Amino acid sequence: MVRSLYSFLQSPSGRILRTLLSIGLVALFVGLIDWSAVGDLRHQLRWDLTAWALLFAAAAYPLHGLRWHLLLRAQGLEINHGWTQAVSWIGGFYNSLLLGGVGGDAARAVYALRAFPERKAAAMASLAMDRVMGLLVLFALCVGLLIGLLPTHRHSIELQSLGLLAVVGAASLGGVCALALFWPAHQWPRSLLRRLGPERINTVEALRRRTLDEPGRHALALVCSVAIWWVDFVSIWLLAASVGLELPFLECSVAAAAAYVATVLPISIGGHGVREGALLATLAALDLVATSGPTRDPALLLATSVWAVTIACSLIGGVTLLFWPNSAHAKSRP
Repeated sequence: MVRSLYSFLQSPSGRILRTLLSIGLVALFVGLIDWSAVGDLRHQLRWDLTAWALLFAAAAYPLHGLRWHLLLRAQGLEINHGWTQAVSWIGGFYNSLLLGGVGGDAARAVYALRAFPERKAAAMASLAMDRVMGLLVLFALCVGLLIGLLPTHRHSIELQSLGLLAVVGAASLGGVCALALFWPAHQWPRSLLRRLGPERINTVEALRRRTLDEPGRHALALVCSVAIWWVDFVSIWLLAASVGLELPFLECSVAAAAAYVATVLPISIGGHGVREGALLATLAALDLVATSGPTRDPALLLATSVWAVTIACSLIGGVTLLFWPNSAHAKSRP
């Protein structure tokens, strides 16, 4: 069923549906805002905080590039650091245009396969590790943040559900990573060994050993992952403050984590609308915003601001795509 849904979403009809859904969700948020009241809010807006929020959001992209650069080097793939930075910005641009939050990974894969035609498996392994590491750290942070909220929100069913999702996600990804790293490929079930063949098994085993041989770079990549999510959390917290919502940082970070988890779902273009909806739903579950009353318009304005900052950062990737000559040369070490 999941495969059929994924195939449909990739079809022309599915792309049209995702586009309409994204436009509709964003239009819903914009339409719910009382724009006459926004004029009254302009004196509450802190444009300096908005500028800082944009800077923090943009800071995540160089950190993405640094993490991927470390993971490429861990697989023996040497490349100019400017190349990984440029491709990471371009990936951010495609994330706003393609399925869910993985469109940027597809774009980076194209560039990586062009740069490393003789080491395609290693290039794809670095991308897979980049994605898994980012999600694993996000789930782990979400679990830790929710534990911090338990004393004051132990009766919230919504938070319990989010916590369960985070625990399952962290445990599942952690288990898969542990098996992939510490279970030698030559010891896999015989039926799987026959299906993959000796050449692929040897490739997988070489990738596994190289990963284990580079603990330092992977540790630095983990640090980058934590930094990426924290600057994103700070960005949303600053945006909330800029529209007059004085949100506790811990609760705001939980809502931001829920929003980013939601963007992974392949139900919209770039997560637009889904991200903002998850953010407001979590804040409402924490009794920090309301669907009616004096906090409604600032909350909707916050969601719109998060969307606008995301688009602004992605447009930098679009400019990079237009003007980057892509003339860097790559090489791999044996």
